[in-house]
Amino acid sequence: MYKMVLTRRALFSGAVGALTVAPGLGWPRLAAAQDTDRLRIGMATPPTTLDPHFQSNAPNNAIAMHLFDALVTNDENARPTPCLATSWRPLDDTHWEFVLRPGVTYSDGTPFTPADVIASVERVNSLQSPASYRTYTRTIKAITTPDPGRIIIETKAPDPLLPVAMGRIRIISAQHKDAPTANYNAGRAVIGTGPYLLKEFSQGSHLILTRNEGYWGPKPEWKEVLIRLIGDDGARTAGLLSGDLDVIEEVPFEAVERVAKDQRFHIIRGLSSRIVYFGFDHAREVTPFATDLDGKPLPRNPMKDLRVRQALSLAINRKAIVAQVMSGNAEVATQYLPKGAPGTSATLEPIPYDPERAKKLLAEAGYPNGFRLVIHGPNDRYINDAKVVQAVAQMLSRIGVQTKVEVMPWSVYSGKSNSNEFTLNLMSWGVNTGETSNPLIALNATYDKERGNGSSNGGRYSNPDLDKKLQVATQTMNDDTRNRLLAEASEMVFNDCAIMPLYHEVVQLAARKTVGYRTRNDQYTLAMGIRKI
Repeated sequence: MYKMVLTRRALFSGAVGALTVAPGLGWPRLAAAQDTDRLRIGMATPPTTLDPHFQSNAPNNAIAMHLFDALVTNDENARPTPCLATSWRPLDDTHWEFVLRPGVTYSDGTPFTPADVIASVERVNSLQSPASYRTYTRTIKAITTPDPGRIIIETKAPDPLLPVAMGRIRIISAQHKDAPTANYNAGRAVIGTGPYLLKEFSQGSHLILTRNEGYWGPKPEWKEVLIRLIGDDGARTAGLLSGDLDVIEEVPFEAVERVAKDQRFHIIRGLSSRIVYFGFDHAREVTPFATDLDGKPLPRNPMKDLRVRQALSLAINRKAIVAQVMSGNAEVATQYLPKGAPGTSATLEPIPYDPERAKKLLAEAGYPNGFRLVIHGPNDRYINDAKVVQAVAQMLSRIGVQTKVEVMPWSVYSGKSNSNEFTLNLMSWGVNTGETSNPLIALNATYDKERGNGSSNGGRYSNPDLDKKLQVATQTMNDDTRNRLLAEASEMVFNDCAIMPLYHEVVQLAARKTVGYRTRNDQYTLAMGIRKI
């Protein structure tokens, strides 16, 4: 078997038994709270859809992994491992062979076939999506099936990372290729080969899953899983401490000590590949949330001026945010992955905190007295997201940018961000491929729907020289040469302040001491990875 090696490098369906409602919360409660076959998870950010191809973000992807499989799956360290494909190998520069796992069936009893892979890729390419998965299928030219047990994927150009990309595409039954997203959200089209089945989905409230007894792989320990969608940190923590939950995501830092001192629980920590950053409006000549000091629209978008982007970045004390807002549970970011990872630059250093230099740059750009700015962010998606936005606003105000904050729930925010409705807004990206081509193409390549480039480039940054560099890099089969080219692309992105990096998150969960979990780089909380101890 050929395996792509990268050098550095949660839960629902079946019979759940009697359900009661937790007092005052409106969530279903598993009747036998201490049943060792039942697991209850407090998820911090709600999924926006159960359609595995509609909107690419971490909560959606985490839920989809319970219900649907991919040809290749990424382990906790983002290494590609066999799933619906037992092996894969390059036949030449533009053809990859995938050997399909025999004997796999969908939850409705229909067999898994090559037609399902073809249908899944075609659906990804045709679906109108606010955050498309076409980043991962953009190089695919054709899929052929020499026999029922194999597929050959032909790419438009050499694509050394195709197996990694295929790990992001969930395989659906071909009979549901044309099902609208509404059918998935209603559960009618949630027919997968994954380790769990969907029993119930209440948008913004909870999901219930049961173990797929016909699953082809190792069966999860838990027969039944309840996932409560709890964006409020205090409520999520209270659910754990009261015994209503077994595991919770994103433990608020102010609660860590209390949880750790309670002999019933333990804190689980790990490194993350997620970078938190601010995105700029690079596209519009006049941007909606930057005005002069009288509140009148500015004649030109200040975010299009490199000096302004540099000034805003120099005004941010990243060390203070890590130490005070994140309580030390983060690492200042210089680029998409920590230095030393594939595709990273050895020359990019942390951006210094230099408000005086920032003021001079603003003056040079024609804003000696600053301007007014509204910055946006979610209030239930990233760890301490609203607090981070507020902290950054205060720092920008110190250099003369009169800053106002507007935050909103992720369910509202994500669509607005993907539609480029903001001027400066908080975002993040989980680099789940273990190397930098994925964020560079998705976030910084010039938006091109047909080619699948810039699929999450909400600010519409565009740099033709970067596009050329990425095209060459992603077609380079030699790992060392490709990583050198990606490092050069990283320098282009961050030296040009295409985005404003802040920090890498640390994964932090809390659980009953009777359960354990090995954290993942992608920060997904997966029921099949939670074990009894």
